[in-house]
Amino acid sequence: MESLSEVVTIGLGIFFFCYCFLYMRSNGRNKYKLPPGPRPWPVIGSLHLLGKLPHQSLTTLAKKYGSIMFLRLGSIPTVVVSSPAMAKEFLKTHDLVFANRSKSTYGKYVCYDHKSVAFGPYGASWKQMRKLLTVELLTMKRNDSFRFVREEEVSDMIASIWQESRQGAQCVDVKKRLSSLTRNIVCRMFASRTYADNELNGGHDFKQIVEEMFVLAGAFCIGDFIPSLDWLDFQGFRRRMQAVHKIFDGFAEKVIDEHIHHRLEKEKPKEEDRVKDMVDVMLGMAETKNLTISRIDIKAMILDMLNAGTETSVTLIEWAMSELLKNPATLARAQQEIESAVGRDRRVMESDVMSLDYLRCVVKETLRLHAPAPMLLNESTEGCSVGGYFIPPKTRLFVNVWAIGRDENVWKDVHQFKPERFMGCNKDVRCQDFDLLPFGAGRRGCPGISMGLSVSELALAQLIHCFEWNVNGEVDMEEEFELTVPRKNPLFACPKWRLTTEYPS
Repeated sequence: MESLSEVVTIGLGIFFFCYCFLYMRSNGRNKYKLPPGPRPWPVIGSLHLLGKLPHQSLTTLAKKYGSIMFLRLGSIPTVVVSSPAMAKEFLKTHDLVFANRSKSTYGKYVCYDHKSVAFGPYGASWKQMRKLLTVELLTMKRNDSFRFVREEEVSDMIASIWQESRQGAQCVDVKKRLSSLTRNIVCRMFASRTYADNELNGGHDFKQIVEEMFVLAGAFCIGDFIPSLDWLDFQGFRRRMQAVHKIFDGFAEKVIDEHIHHRLEKEKPKEEDRVKDMVDVMLGMAETKNLTISRIDIKAMILDMLNAGTETSVTLIEWAMSELLKNPATLARAQQEIESAVGRDRRVMESDVMSLDYLRCVVKETLRLHAPAPMLLNESTEGCSVGGYFIPPKTRLFVNVWAIGRDENVWKDVHQFKPERFMGCNKDVRCQDFDLLPFGAGRRGCPGISMGLSVSELALAQLIHCFEWNVNGEVDMEEEFELTVPRKNPLFACPKWRLTTEYPS
């Protein structure tokens, strides 16, 4: 009898606890109305709904739950935005609240414990480095100073394509050539020189290290969503990140030491007019201005340059080439525009690009359909109300740029590649129009828009002006999800020289 009494007491206690829990939970829901969304599973939340292409899966979910949607990804509260109006609310009206970036495995183990601008949390240190980028390193004046670098490297790319194709006898891997182009340009911008593949300490391949960093930056680390499992590292990402960080850190140390050695030497007269690279600028500012720029800050900035300035442009140009090869009439119109402005007896120069309106529309249309970063990832620093819903603090924000570019309320014929839709149109990619957000907006908007577009527009113009291109069979348009969304399979195409000038050497 005494045992039965204890069972009843325990049962009543459990019932009372459950009642109080459900009552408080119900009260919280009434008090704080969250956006609609799918019911989460235990432990994993809604992670199983993301699939292999999360930007597409979330677009499908948004059609059911709306343009503002709440999910629990693992144990992380997440709000997903899929319309221009909602994006404007989060990235402009409530920009300060959502200016943070959540901590991540990559930010910790590769980016010097979140010291980089791309992966760093919002705060005084981040604001100082962001200001350094926008006021000193990525200005229009400095962008113009590197024009000769872009023109030289694009010309070298054209020559390498012709040589690799054996004067048009075989197809080339377009992505491989583009990757080499952007890597060389970025290295010359921050270090005034390029780096051979075997030049890293230990004989590591420079190209492979840059690619590995980029792959790891976009890797799905389970510990970022279920922190209780972070210590296991059963995916092996932490070990890979620590290994690649060690190699990169040695490279960055070498770059800085070379610059310090150069500054200590007596400069020769012919070097007085040398264009200062970005490491020069940062070292100079650390010495002459009341700024706290540490050696780690400089290394983190070099890392940001490599991450943001290489594969994003490669992805954009390769998708643009894919769309043009799939749409021959559009390609012919773009080539005709270049011929009218430049002729067939010389290459396109960067000064020509500003007059190539249709070519620039091709780039815009590519950014609409194939934004290199399909989702913007921020985090709330405090709770706030948006669109009639409460967004809790420490909620991750996903702005689905891919979905916004295909919003049928904004765009006609959303799945068709039609650059002419931008002719005479004031829609812009520079964070002014929330219908088109390839570079983000607000405090976390990309500060390197001008440099990225300069490389992409010039390279694309040269590729279609210098060569006629042929592909074997249909151009496949399958995507792969990484930090960017590149083609699943690299674009292979056969070039044929089309200018009246001699072949490139």
